[in-house]
Amino acid sequence: MVVSNRVPPTTAVANDMHSLTGLTGGLVSALKPVMEAQGGLWFGWSGKSTERRPPMSPTVTPIGPIKLATIDLSVSDVSLFYTGFTNRTLWPLLHSMPERVILRPDTYRAYRRANQRFAQALFQMLRPGDLVWIHDYHLFHLGQELREMGWQGKIGFFLHVPFPPQEIFAILPWENEILRAFLSYDLVGVHTEGYLQNLQDALTSELGGSLSKGIFACGDLSTRLGVYPIGIDPTIFQQHENQQTRGLAQRLSIPRSTAHRIILGVDRLDYTKGIPERLMAFERLLEHHPSLRSKVSFVQISSPSRRRVPEYIQEKARVDQLVGHINGRFSEEGWVPVRYLYRSHSQQELARFYRDAHVCMVTPLRDGMNLVAKEFVASQGNDPGVLVLSKFTGSASFMREALHVNPYDIDGTAKTTFQALQMPLAERRQRWEELMKVVCKNTARHWSRAFRSDLARS
Repeated sequence: MVVSNRVPPTTAVANDMHSLTGLTGGLVSALKPVMEAQGGLWFGWSGKSTERRPPMSPTVTPIGPIKLATIDLSVSDVSLFYTGFTNRTLWPLLHSMPERVILRPDTYRAYRRANQRFAQALFQMLRPGDLVWIHDYHLFHLGQELREMGWQGKIGFFLHVPFPPQEIFAILPWENEILRAFLSYDLVGVHTEGYLQNLQDALTSELGGSLSKGIFACGDLSTRLGVYPIGIDPTIFQQHENQQTRGLAQRLSIPRSTAHRIILGVDRLDYTKGIPERLMAFERLLEHHPSLRSKVSFVQISSPSRRRVPEYIQEKARVDQLVGHINGRFSEEGWVPVRYLYRSHSQQELARFYRDAHVCMVTPLRDGMNLVAKEFVASQGNDPGVLVLSKFTGSASFMREALHVNPYDIDGTAKTTFQALQMPLAERRQRWEELMKVVCKNTARHWSRAFRSDLARS
């Protein structure tokens, strides 16, 4: 029983789940190959809102080995729970951006109501022996709600975003309630040792209790804590030789020559992804190295995200302005330095784009893991591109052969990008081979099996 805030559209499951991008980021990208192979029930919000009282029973749609079970939410709860507490309170807080956090008691009350609504609908579907695997910060309290309804089976929880340092999480007036909710789970997983240490610090600081051999105990309750680095299915991105999928140069009329280089960025349009800082680093690259003008193109693919949230509207305007500024400053006849694609693309298309890129800039200001970095590596071949990776991603802990940067350091990022463009083939191959070992070791299936196995034994 997989539970997440959103489930993939039924059309994507029925036709080709590999075509799904830009819906819920790494969560769906990692879960979909596992669910296709394993089967089971995937439960979540339908994405629909209603002015009337939503029905209590979920809508169930069987598609092959997967059953999609969805519920609707009220317009009020979507506004306060989803747009309000999860996107304007928890998201910036968990990404260590306290200046963006908005604290409102009414949005937290809506968050608790939504978790209760999930629990009421899910509880009626549970059967003895079921393993319940709950995903991400939208549903911190769901396990607690299920326990209060009487569910005694196994419940696991995985956090797909960072867990911040304890002093940042303590900003939340409801810190104690949320941390106590973790004690309802048999197993709680995070991406990295750093996130695990932050969570342990918060639990022991706020709740007291004791920590021994990965188990946190407080009173008569305890939960096991563990590190489970999420991955991808690399075979999806290795199947990139489909000639019907046009490459970046052909699609965007970028000059085709051995001397012309393509730098690629792929992200949801989110202020945590560092897209403005990346654009400024590219501008600095053109300033410091005039010889690159007309010989390098930067392609930024941004999947639309949370288009009704004010902060995301502002981020889009900022990115649009920077793209126009750079193109207005540097464009020449037959050459536009920045190509900006504000739309989603299939994984097959992205695999071809990754293969065409000489450099991929994955430079978030903060990111739980970031699977784009792994997708790019999996898509490479005999003439691999170079991965420029923010040290503030979870991936940086494992992908040591990437060129690591501080995305806040515009000059430093520009300098490293120039190094990537100049890197000789032998070094590129050596780095790529080491990175590929990491990608193939920590796949989505390995991540899922490891977590489910530990949950079953917990």
